[in-house]
Amino acid sequence: MKIRTKIAVLLGAFTFSLVSCNTFNDETLPDTYSEVPKDISGEWELYNVTRNGIDITKRMDFSSFHLLLNADNTYKLDNYLPFIVKQDGTWSVDDLLYPFHLIFKEGTSQYEVKTEIQYVTRGGKRQLILTLSPGCHTNEYVYTFQKIVRL
Repeated sequence: MKIRTKIAVLLGAFTFSLVSCNTFNDETLPDTYSEVPKDISGEWELYNVTRNGIDITKRMDFSSFHLLLNADNTYKLDNYLPFIVKQDGTWSVDDLLYPFHLIFKEGTSQYEVKTEIQYVTRGGKRQLILTLSPGCHTNEYVYTFQKIVRL
């Protein structure tokens, strides 16, 4: 009899605990979330360069090469280095929320040049990583740019 009473009490307590629990509802959070469009416009300086997986940053002075992506979707190259475009022109991304490609169009050219991008934050700084093959298609360069923040 004692075992049946203990089982009945435990079963009752377990059932009571299940029905008395209320799921957590935070009334302050919105029901829907939306992704914010990525703004990659700004002035970018070359921070790191690899060629075919080998870091070549210290072999050349890359510090003066800047990529200026204006908010009006025009771009300007300062102190040209081997890059996928040679002249200033216009730029766009394949998707404003999740950009995976940066698309350049030189001057009055009808042709677009597309490169893979990563838009990341490392060490508290925004970075734009471009994977490209200027010139020889067997050489893959990874240009890592850091955004210049002017105060």
